[in-house]
Amino acid sequence: MIALYIILGITLLIGLILVLRVRLVINFDDDLCVYLSFLFFTYRIYPEKPKKSKSKRRKSKKSKNTKAEASTKSEEPKKEDTVVSKLWAIRKVLLTTIEKFLGKVHFKFVKLNAVVGCENAAATALLYGAVSQGVAYLIEVLDNISNVDISKRSEISVKSDFVSQKSSLDGKIVLYISVVHLLYVLAEFLKKMLKSKMKIGE
Repeated sequence: MIALYIILGITLLIGLILVLRVRLVINFDDDLCVYLSFLFFTYRIYPEKPKKSKSKRRKSKKSKNTKAEASTKSEEPKKEDTVVSKLWAIRKVLLTTIEKFLGKVHFKFVKLNAVVGCENAAATALLYGAVSQGVAYLIEVLDNISNVDISKRSEISVKSDFVSQKSSLDGKIVLYISVVHLLYVLAEFLKKMLKSKMKIGE
């Protein structure tokens, strides 16, 4: 019986983890901040944390080896070219993977407040109309290719400012996907990658 309880507990734990969501939070006010969160863990993607300064010894060693590496690098193909060629070879796999990923991901608009202001009233009115339509089209396009969640607490507004004549943007968008859907997309990506490598090898 104890072994059965242990198996049931592990099964319930795995099922709970699969239902949990991975979140990508995009927060922009004065500065842009992007971070990834899962459970109690958060990882800041942008802006990056400042790296520790390297020691002078490492710099001197690198300067000594630059001349020797320059001759070898000239003979070797550029890394950018090889990366671009590889991405171009698997472009279909990447496009289908992105399409499936967007079909599983949810976009939650917590707030999206835009204030439009230009040097004169005519330009402000034109920009206000363009931004208003742009926000509406953005939400509609995202809703067609994925899932958009807009609750009653969501703040979405576009206002014109004819006094201070300044534009500003304050928003917070959360992208989330369940672990089971994320694993499904990754599995499909790996499967198609193997198939494409087999075709290239042939």
